[in-house]
Amino acid sequence: MTKLFTYYLVVVSAVLCCSAAATEAQADRSRFEIGVHYTTLQVSEKNDHDGGPGLRFTYNLNQYIGLEAEGNMLPQTREGGGNNETQGFFGVRAGIHKEKFGIFAKARPGFTTFNLLGINPGVNTFEQGHTRFSMDVGGVLEYYPTNHVSIRFDAGDTMIHYKPGDFFYQRLDEPNPVSKELSHNLQITVGVAYRF
Repeated sequence: MTKLFTYYLVVVSAVLCCSAAATEAQADRSRFEIGVHYTTLQVSEKNDHDGGPGLRFTYNLNQYIGLEAEGNMLPQTREGGGNNETQGFFGVRAGIHKEKFGIFAKARPGFTTFNLLGINPGVNTFEQGHTRFSMDVGGVLEYYPTNHVSIRFDAGDTMIHYKPGDFFYQRLDEPNPVSKELSHNLQITVGVAYRF
């Protein structure tokens, strides 16, 4: 977990240094963005993928840097009910805006809550709703068909920090132990946003 925090601090420091060098105002750029999207997460520790809707809010500090908050709900389609995963990320998107396109890198710490993640394997034990620290790092491509609309494609690595003893349920009586403390998981998101 310390490695993730160190990595995040390095990325944020680099972004803040870039923002100091790029302080020119962008009167013709939108400061705020509210978006909806669909995301898919490949959960490598249970060899499974889930998808679901999400919301994103972005505040653009300037044409290069934006602060983002995102929430995702990945519905449960198997045994157990409820939601399979719930995510929240809060961080930085940095890159270049052109008239019709934008390309960015993102680094956003947050959390992933797993409905079917247990901590005490055994017969007839089933504990729901365990939350783990996560870090979303990747790239963003945006297309601007109008001044107020953005179409966005994200691809990245959602790093999840598990705890010793964590396991997933394939069935209620078949725990599947997590093999890595730090897991890398492909996450892809497609959405649209209103810019104002």
